[in-house]
Amino acid sequence: MRNPNQRLMYTLGLGWITFAALGLGLRQILASPKVTVVIDRSYCAPAQWQQLADQYADLYAQQEQREITIDEVIYVSDFGQVVATPLPTPEEVQALTPNGLPNAAEIQKATAANPDATVLTCGG
Repeated sequence: MRNPNQRLMYTLGLGWITFAALGLGLRQILASPKVTVVIDRSYCAPAQWQQLADQYADLYAQQEQREITIDEVIYVSDFGQVVATPLPTPEEVQALTPNGLPNAAEIQKATAANPDATVLTCGG
């Protein structure tokens, strides 16, 4: 028969390992879905840009409520793609100046790398 102290340590160790594994498993199961946001920065009227900023603010609010997790924000313009770091606030997106021509190829490239991305375009 084992020493009672060894049995206690074994039982406590096994309990903590089980507790940690269960916690990690539940974290994976209950994790909010990750979302990539692609923002088209081509020129549009201020009212249309406001609609785009409002759509982003809605996504940001969902993240604040832990319904989703915004994994990354990608700005697309006729100059290419830029990943925003850190994650922009709705106020920062609203303050951006849209410029340039629409670049469907860059949007397609960004969504090819992130097939489930949410694409925000002016008027869209």
